[in-house]
Amino acid sequence: MRARLFGAEAADTGLTSEQVKQRQAMPLGLEELRATLRRVAATDFGLRAASWISRASDSTRRAARYRSGRVLLAGDAAHVHLPAGGQGLNAGLQDAANLAWKLAAEIHSWAPAHLIDGAFCYEHERRYVAEQLMANTLAQGALMHTFTAGGKALRDLVSDLISRGGDTAGELAGWLSGLSLSYPQTEGTHPLVGTRAPDLPLTDGGTLHQALRHDRYLLVDLTPDTGLAELGSAHIDVRAAPSPSGTWSALRAVLIRPDGYIAHATRSTDPLNLATTLAQWTTATGSIPTAAQELQL
Repeated sequence: MRARLFGAEAADTGLTSEQVKQRQAMPLGLEELRATLRRVAATDFGLRAASWISRASDSTRRAARYRSGRVLLAGDAAHVHLPAGGQGLNAGLQDAANLAWKLAAEIHSWAPAHLIDGAFCYEHERRYVAEQLMANTLAQGALMHTFTAGGKALRDLVSDLISRGGDTAGELAGWLSGLSLSYPQTEGTHPLVGTRAPDLPLTDGGTLHQALRHDRYLLVDLTPDTGLAELGSAHIDVRAAPSPSGTWSALRAVLIRPDGYIAHATRSTDPLNLATTLAQWTTATGSIPTAAQELQL
């Protein structure tokens, strides 16, 4: 039988940064692991061998900057925290997903300024997520490692809420996976901007997520006559979808970024205004064509 163990003892909490470094520098052997299990669980569960042993810490910090010229930080190089629930892995992968297409757009000279160093740039969006992540894992650390009667009562309460399912459990699952996280909005944008797009069915088959491409946006055409096909370009695929219910029901066009997040949503069917907006997302600043020029491409 193979099992994964993760935990902490009371003596390993509340340490200074220097003490954490000293503890992590000490090799962790099988005998120490057995002794720890006996102290915590009164048995070593018949432990015979370990395929991987490591010390972790609840140190929590992030880089002051995610980019300096040609150097960019992502994953554990950008943020560290308690390794609980695989959130570091999820956040690191989503760092890469956020950065890759923007970096490619900059390299190929079509990235507008707001993707490079503006409101939608990699550092601004992912630093915001890292701040939420650190607060989340600090709370988990306090919940898991408060070795008092009150701490146990709180763990029991939260465990009971999770086991019931429903909205609370769903919200926590969204935090752990990172899929419920959204990016900060700029003033005047639609409330859906910055949120992750759902996997809607498309009119000609397949789903929205299946239609995403790493090097281009997806314009979801929700007009009754599917009349936005002419807005497709080298950087934008246009796919029609049946008008969904709920928040999307009044929308006529939604622009999805390559990483699956919503860049623009509108109720308008005016192709000239929409073309201008699309150009602002796909053309380097200073060379944005007019709406009429965009429609002729």
